[in-house]
Amino acid sequence: MSKIKFLYVAIIFVVASSLFYVQDAQAYRAVKTISKVTAKADLPYWSDLKGCGKFKAQSQTTRTGFKKLHHDVSFYTVGGSVSAPGTGATGSASSKSYSKSTKGKIYTTSGNVCAGGLAIYLGMYTTTEVDQNSSRTYTATAKI
Repeated sequence: MSKIKFLYVAIIFVVASSLFYVQDAQAYRAVKTISKVTAKADLPYWSDLKGCGKFKAQSQTTRTGFKKLHHDVSFYTVGGSVSAPGTGATGSASSKSYSKSTKGKIYTTSGNVCAGGLAIYLGMYTTTEVDQNSSRTYTATAKI
């Protein structure tokens, strides 16, 4: 009887492992453009056994004469915790974020993001905000 149980456990492990690696090749992607302001988010399926994967976030604009571009990346989990060590957003909370401002037309952030504990879902927001002048701001947010 124990050989049959072992066989069932081995089959379940092989099937679960193969599904895990099939998902590894894909990622979630979102792009949002509003008034020449673009936010891009690229978030992998959890790609290793520690619940980590490489993300990429990009903010850009084709507007001219703007004063500043603000790049904000936020991660959140349903259950568990999230950390993104490459951005300085670390800890055990269920929501972490990273912000940067630049006078350039494009800013990209990439690195590893990890979901831990009993995380069921890992999500991401990339928000691009462009200050055109003192009274006009344009914003786009890509959500995963």
